[in-house]
Amino acid sequence: MLRCRAWRPVFQRWLKKGPADPRYVFSQPPLTGGTGQNGTHFFTDPQDGKQDKGNSVEAIGEEIARQRRQKRTQFAFRLFVVSIASVLGYSIGYKVIYKGEQTFLPLLPASRIRKLSAEDSRRIKVEEVKLLSRVRVLEKLSQHEMIKEQYGVPLLNVEAPNVDEFTMWCEDMDPCVTGLIIEPDDGRRSTHVWYRIPHILKWRLTYRPINLSKTINELAQSVGLSVNDVFQIISPEKVYGSFKYEYPVAGDDHPMHLWFLGEMKLGKDSLIIYKGRYHVDVKLEQIHLLRRENGKLIRYILYKNE
Repeated sequence: MLRCRAWRPVFQRWLKKGPADPRYVFSQPPLTGGTGQNGTHFFTDPQDGKQDKGNSVEAIGEEIARQRRQKRTQFAFRLFVVSIASVLGYSIGYKVIYKGEQTFLPLLPASRIRKLSAEDSRRIKVEEVKLLSRVRVLEKLSQHEMIKEQYGVPLLNVEAPNVDEFTMWCEDMDPCVTGLIIEPDDGRRSTHVWYRIPHILKWRLTYRPINLSKTINELAQSVGLSVNDVFQIISPEKVYGSFKYEYPVAGDDHPMHLWFLGEMKLGKDSLIIYKGRYHVDVKLEQIHLLRRENGKLIRYILYKNE
């Protein structure tokens, strides 16, 4: 009786139409309303196939994007290498070695302000500028009402003030860049220190201003034009103003502003700080008085050039 019950499901499936499911030889298939498991996913979830397919598409997209980024990077690197090689080939190979001319290769932006060298300080005569600035400051102080009332004129209540600290520096009007000057090593005279490849070329690190008007003028002249008159009409002070007559620093082909900053004591708790510009004569820009009052440091603006 038990054997008949065990074989009954088998006989029932033989009588039904359609192929038999090998998974249910000795058992009854579940009644799932046509949503049973697929034979291809006996040990897995049918949804895993859809997830794997989505992950594969995403991975392919990421790989394509990565290859595009890599190609762009390679193109930019090759373009950079070709540009550098072209500049070096023209500047060094053609201008320096072949034509025997000097060339300048800009590297980094540079400050427009720099200290004076020992040679520049000797030519400018810093000590004379220092004494002259003292005289000009005393003249301005003697004309100030506050100084007259509180210190007396000519500063009778204090010792003869001397300049305790004095500094000078030069400042270019145009933006500057640091770069390399390269020229043939042909024995030409120079006061600078050079690095050399014997009998081929030499170079040194320096800085130069970017004079836009001069650059445009040179480009115009290369095509047979001249724009000097235009610049003089638009901005005549660039040519006829005081900047033209500033002191030229040694080794440079352009003039620069010469600035100075000094300190002068008027007493135990009073200090004069002044700033100005020099060319032939001293031109004061500012004079400040620093004084300690009731434990606080107070600043008075005695003079300011407008």
